[in-house]
Amino acid sequence: MLLDLALILVVAGVVTIIFKALKQPLVLGYIVAGILTGPYIGFIPTATQVESVEFWGKIGVIFLLFGLGLEFSFKKLTKVGGAGITTVLSEAVVMFCMGFLIAKIFGWENITAFFVGAMLSISSTSIIIKTFDDLKIGGKKSSQLVFGALICEDLVAILMLVVLPTLVISKTFSGVQLATKILTITVFLLLWFTGGIYFIPTIYRKLRKLMSDETLIVVSLGLCLFMVVITLKANISEALGAFVMGSILSGTVQRDRIVSLIRPIKDFFGAIFFVSVGMLVDPAVLLHYWPHVMIITLAVILVKPLAATIGFLFSGQTLKIALPAGMCMCQIGEFSYIIASLGKSLSATPDYLYPVIVTVSILTTFVTPYWAKAGDKTFNFIYSHVSSGWRNVIDRLGNGKNTFNQESRWKRLLKNYLLRVFILTTWMAFFILLFTKMVNPLLNSLIKSLYPGIAGSFWVRLFLFLLTISVIAPFVWALLKLKDKEGIYDKIWADGKFARGPLLFLVAIKYIIAFMAISFVASLYLTRSVGAIILICATVIVFVILSRKVKGYYSKIEKNFLTNLDSEGGRRFVVPREMANEIHMEKCVVGQNSFLAGRSIGTVHRKKDTGALVIQLIRGNKTINLPDKEQVFYPSDSLLVLGSDKQLSSFIALSKNVTEDNAEVPEDDTIEMRLFQITLGGKAPVVGHNANITAFRKEFGVLLVGVEKSDSDTFLRPNSTVTIEKGDTIWVVGNREKVDNLNIADD
Repeated sequence: MLLDLALILVVAGVVTIIFKALKQPLVLGYIVAGILTGPYIGFIPTATQVESVEFWGKIGVIFLLFGLGLEFSFKKLTKVGGAGITTVLSEAVVMFCMGFLIAKIFGWENITAFFVGAMLSISSTSIIIKTFDDLKIGGKKSSQLVFGALICEDLVAILMLVVLPTLVISKTFSGVQLATKILTITVFLLLWFTGGIYFIPTIYRKLRKLMSDETLIVVSLGLCLFMVVITLKANISEALGAFVMGSILSGTVQRDRIVSLIRPIKDFFGAIFFVSVGMLVDPAVLLHYWPHVMIITLAVILVKPLAATIGFLFSGQTLKIALPAGMCMCQIGEFSYIIASLGKSLSATPDYLYPVIVTVSILTTFVTPYWAKAGDKTFNFIYSHVSSGWRNVIDRLGNGKNTFNQESRWKRLLKNYLLRVFILTTWMAFFILLFTKMVNPLLNSLIKSLYPGIAGSFWVRLFLFLLTISVIAPFVWALLKLKDKEGIYDKIWADGKFARGPLLFLVAIKYIIAFMAISFVASLYLTRSVGAIILICATVIVFVILSRKVKGYYSKIEKNFLTNLDSEGGRRFVVPREMANEIHMEKCVVGQNSFLAGRSIGTVHRKKDTGALVIQLIRGNKTINLPDKEQVFYPSDSLLVLGSDKQLSSFIALSKNVTEDNAEVPEDDTIEMRLFQITLGGKAPVVGHNANITAFRKEFGVLLVGVEKSDSDTFLRPNSTVTIEKGDTIWVVGNREKVDNLNIADD
């Protein structure tokens, strides 16, 4: 086994160096190394214990998904939720159906067709990120939309890894069985996400000073593997367990340290996983199935971008943004390998499917940079070659975004109501089962052994009843008393008597759930008399509603949970209202006859204050980062501007010629500037300084956008009257090196 490991690592090292020199993704290098060291290639030494390598590859999958969970953010998901979910629904459904149809045309079995559809539904996060880095387009709005869709795709992929084994075991598609499985997974995720977010970040925060790097990585990996074992015991994919624990730890104060510590381990085992993928590829099979490879490849690079583009359009984006974003999603990658490995390990798919899918992934990966680069050119070509009528249609696409995102009061109320009821009911059921099936029987046996005379008496049963009720009481209070935070319930109630019937029905459902929970515990420990149970339930409900202590307990629970949930790296993360309108970067060129030409930045702001910020100016071979207000715009200057959609639209309009519609942006200019949010420690060099934009630019080389004070949620525009203090959160624009100099953590 050691000889095999040495062989594959040496070959992988040599091949990836070659791929790095060719500016190709390292993932492909690992796969090629696996093919060369696999059992099907005989002209170089090959690995002899492929099964051992496959086992290490499974460990690699666990750490890959653990790392993916660490990068996952609930805030990112809520920010991109609408566009990401809409896009993924469009893309995943179309590609799943396309994959299933192609497989059936090839004469493959239904279960194989299901796996093919799943493999084609998921794009490659690593390949897209690598492409964006190489092309320097990570700051574009279309790129940010792609990142949002990838987050949602990862969640869909995790769900597929859980659902597909169920289909394999049952041999048939059962809607009831599938719904039961999804419900089980949902309850499992709810309990672990909410419970984990409540407890684990709090523990990490309190033990922060006691955790060295060595202790931190041992504890974090231990929690990861512990969750993997739990999911396996629950007959759920280990991939889900690793992802769940990673996402929980992403809210801890040590998130950044964990990410940096885990990266070498993740890279090492991830490399072994991708090598193991290549080792199972038989080149001889490809000679026979090359038509299948080409057909599937064409479907991926043609249909997948189209489906993604349609999804972005339905989410309210313009075609100018949707098309470049959709064309980036033209490949399959690491999750396709994992799904293919799953099918092979379950003997659900034929042996030839694995090398076919891996080859499709390799081919689509090579296409990705060219498709991503051609996105803007494709839109410009379409726009310039269609009739004026179609141009009007294209211009109107995306203008219904605000209307699309509007929800009726009833819809918003039901969404908030059902989510709250589901979460609280699940936790009530969990604690009732925990205490009635585990805790209380243990206490009862302990009392019986210590005080056999009172075992089974009314007072012991009353004690166990009160113990269980005291645990669920905060959740009962929250279920009965809390309304939606937007006040939608009261607004609908005030509309008139015709809307009050359904509202009363919603309230009745909450009381019925509370009554059922309390009556179950009462019938188990006290009495089975209906009248007595009703009296007990009424008494408990009245006590819970009126009790300030119960209210206080729940308030503490909710406050701690929301603090951890709203954190990024364990710290409060609040997107300022002034910056919440999808702030992003955009490029433009100063036209010769434009308003900007010949004017300084300060003059433009005084005469036409759009609110947008110029963060980079490129003039020929000269790049000026964070230009000051005295900098004059010259014709043909290429600008990188930061702002909301409205702000950027207004500013770009000023950059255009009076007689021309648009100006072509050079493709070879580089974007190094990014928007960063930093919560300051006591040793940060900016602590104690005034929030003066000019002084910040000169002393620290960054543009200060805003300040959030540690003692409030107020977002302050930078000015000399604001003093930056420890614990404040600052928003700055600059390159990574300059920003890292500001982000000095306390010991």
